[in-house]
Amino acid sequence: MLHFENLSKLDTHLNYLSKKIKNQTCPAICGNLFLVGWCIRDLLLDIEENPTDIDLTLAGKPEEIYKNIDKSGLSCFITEKFGTMTLIKKSKVQSQKSKVNKKESMIWWLSTWWPDDEYKYEITPIRTEWGYDDCRHPEEITRSNDILLDSNRRDFTINCIYYTIQTIHELSQQKSQSKIKKDSKTSAPMPLCTSDSFLKLLDKHWFVFIRDLNLYILQDHNYIAKLFKEWIFQEDFLSYLENVAPDATCKIKDTFKASDNIRFVIDPHKGIQDLVNKKIQTVGTADKRFNEDALRIIRALRFPNILNIKLRDYYSKNSLKAKKFFDYNRETRQSAKRNAHLVENVAKERIKDEITKVFVNANPFWFIALLDEIHLLEYLFPALYETKHIEQPTRYHPFDIYTHSLLALYEIQKINPDYLVKLAVLYHDVGKVGQFDAYKADLSKEDIREILSGPLNHRKSWPELVKKDFSRLWFSNKEIDDISRYVSQHHRPEEFLRARPAPHKDAGDENKTKKLRKFLSEAGYERALNVLDICIADRMGQYNPLQSSNDVGDVYKTVGELNILHESEGQFTMKNLAIKGDDLIKKFKLKPGPEIGKYLKLAFERAMHDISKKNNKKAIFEFLKWIVK
Repeated sequence: MLHFENLSKLDTHLNYLSKKIKNQTCPAICGNLFLVGWCIRDLLLDIEENPTDIDLTLAGKPEEIYKNIDKSGLSCFITEKFGTMTLIKKSKVQSQKSKVNKKESMIWWLSTWWPDDEYKYEITPIRTEWGYDDCRHPEEITRSNDILLDSNRRDFTINCIYYTIQTIHELSQQKSQSKIKKDSKTSAPMPLCTSDSFLKLLDKHWFVFIRDLNLYILQDHNYIAKLFKEWIFQEDFLSYLENVAPDATCKIKDTFKASDNIRFVIDPHKGIQDLVNKKIQTVGTADKRFNEDALRIIRALRFPNILNIKLRDYYSKNSLKAKKFFDYNRETRQSAKRNAHLVENVAKERIKDEITKVFVNANPFWFIALLDEIHLLEYLFPALYETKHIEQPTRYHPFDIYTHSLLALYEIQKINPDYLVKLAVLYHDVGKVGQFDAYKADLSKEDIREILSGPLNHRKSWPELVKKDFSRLWFSNKEIDDISRYVSQHHRPEEFLRARPAPHKDAGDENKTKKLRKFLSEAGYERALNVLDICIADRMGQYNPLQSSNDVGDVYKTVGELNILHESEGQFTMKNLAIKGDDLIKKFKLKPGPEIGKYLKLAFERAMHDISKKNNKKAIFEFLKWIVK
């Protein structure tokens, strides 16, 4: 059963916004605010406690609405073409900071260090749209006061549920209360103890009154049009609904607070049924929706991905047996596949946002597999697409490069939350395509050695492939640099995991510690741990019983050794060296120049062998005096 009682959490936002948005020329229109979109969806599913990013709509011209907004305590801006307004409710710290003088600032910060939640409201006045030549933006926008027309332009049914509250006059309240008392004597309301009984009632009448919540759910287009005629609430028509509405009860949480307000859920495209049945489908014809905005194809992959992760957490948190998870209806899935090529017309920064949301919060393995299934992989990740059907030596990998990359991605998302690490694992072997292609020729051992020592080695060919694909998707230079570093370093742990054993155990341990110390110095602690996680995922992603790839005990042992090293010594870098360039110049009477840097590097590499004994001026000068001579 959906949690309609959770919608009361939105009443505070509606009351706040009603006071902020005032229109003296037509107060009735601006008084009818409708929240819409994901905040309603997630509250009904009970997978969101406190939504802070809230979409709403109302009737009126954007410029006029924006002019009449009380902007105190808000950061506001408006887009010129589409008239979308963004209001950010400033936190306690932000809104009061300007009132504090410099002398009082420290005392004030100590007393108000815990800010209120920051809410973002995005207001899109009701409209109809026409002409989508670029498969993303409407060429023509028409303002309208028809809530049904506004609903027709939205993407998916589960995102097309509206919520509002209305305070009715005292006389109507008395009539409503007397009606409830009268009915309670004559007939018991239908219980809504199960989703099936609720849907049967809703499917039969297309509207329901849940008395315990004072909530009307309307799906009947005729009733919706009459209740909110020209967007203005028709209180007289409510009297009619009071007499004909099927009455129902609802199991309510103890936290629910009753109110004199009448609540309305407007659901013209039966999104409630799709929430209960866990179906993703478009509003209207899927081909039309995707041709209007091709980004919706990628959003269609992201929504169930993230929702299913939240549902799984919800079931686990409440010790419930996992029930249905979201999937697509047949028309939506087939249409996404037919229209996948339209994604080429979408601004790449918008695609990047969708990809990042999945890799940060959801299941990227599932997302990439679906991209491949609907023929989108070649548009978004072309270098990865080229790895399909490129076989590898069976003694190392029983699968082709693409399958191994996906399996490694599946493993890394279990142990590491960093989205850049996950993207690096996805691309860690893309350079093998060129390397293996060169192997097709009849090569001698010398030719193979030349390939492995040159740019065709997959460990060296990654930079251009990573840069090319992720630059196309508008990833920042820093993000690309981080992904590239992880890809280039993914074989680095082999230096200390597969090193030849030393004649003496102590000498072998000392050698490994030295290499770990160098690795920690160059990569940093967090990056070093991430590279070791990539090593684990790479091995686990082989699924090769011949290599016992699931045996990663030596890697976890190295993680422990790295933690001990970091706690005892920290990250030893050049700035921690006991001497500086000026010390060398003064000690050995040298002239400034590139030779100074070379001497410092030699001293640094030697000190790294044993920091406690070799990182002091006396030891360093003693070592360098023969080199300087």
